[in-house]
Amino acid sequence: MHLSLEAQARAHIEHVRAALPAEWRGAAIDSHCAPAAVAYRSRARVHVTSERGTPSVGMHASRTHLPVDVEACAVLAPGLENARRMVARLVEGSRGRGDVQLALGVDRLPVFDFRWAGDFAAACFARLDQAVARRQIAGARVTSEGASRPAVVGDPTPWLEGADGLPLRGVSGGFAQASDLTSAMLARHVAELVRPWHADKAVELYAGAGNFSVLLAREVGELVMVESNREACEAARMNLAARGIEGRVVEADGDSFVWSPMTRLAVIDPPRDGARAAALRLASSRVAHVVYVSCDTQTLQRDLQILAPAYELRSVATFEMFPQTSHIETVVALERRRGKRP
Repeated sequence: MHLSLEAQARAHIEHVRAALPAEWRGAAIDSHCAPAAVAYRSRARVHVTSERGTPSVGMHASRTHLPVDVEACAVLAPGLENARRMVARLVEGSRGRGDVQLALGVDRLPVFDFRWAGDFAAACFARLDQAVARRQIAGARVTSEGASRPAVVGDPTPWLEGADGLPLRGVSGGFAQASDLTSAMLARHVAELVRPWHADKAVELYAGAGNFSVLLAREVGELVMVESNREACEAARMNLAARGIEGRVVEADGDSFVWSPMTRLAVIDPPRDGARAAALRLASSRVAHVVYVSCDTQTLQRDLQILAPAYELRSVATFEMFPQTSHIETVVALERRRGKRP
């Protein structure tokens, strides 16, 4: 946070440039600034420890699993900051430790996903019920150690405005981009990239609940969405159905999914571990176009080294998804080299 936003963007660009294969490092890199530099996060996770029923809530201290309490978090959206402040009161009386995913749900009210190891006090459920009744929160899901299924209070479903301007259903405790506004910018950019290619068949790996899919399905002849999380697959189907859009959602591991030999476009947005296995298969495939979305430059560098012999670089763009941090979202568009079809 000691750097100006312009200096942060320059540092991120050079960090991404260093991650590109040597022959691509002279390429232009488009930088997309964030709509807001603070109070932008619409998703967060905090850690909780509670000894003798007195909770401590925060992020992990360096090299420990102990949370550090803070008075305020500058990057959380106001609704999420209010939610963060509520956690200690909601879990008071419990013993043990856990993680809490914070998001925004119906009517932009906070939603919580608790993962708890230890004794989650019965009084906490009463507090959650009261918070829902008073419209302080939309809902919560609590997964306690040893329980066969989560306990649900109210409606813990996260909701955001999709890149098409329509409500997009998320998954309680599931993955979503840090900022709703920048996520929409990112999805629109990906859709603009693929539009000129007129792909008859496309596959989207690690598709989640369909943030990209609701636009991609309009730009290609046939879209197959691959996602390993069952709840995310269900949410993706609902998001497509709500828009009257066709697309096939497959519950499978993006690393090992075998796409049709006729597939001409692959859009991949892997977790921080990257997509090494998918990159190896793409390099030896007949897929003509690849759009790789990455939140981790180290795994991006590794996977681009695999793809570079088979593909040419078409564009690189960065999105300031995480202002005030060292992290950056990157979108790389590739086109198969001539004479490199298997």
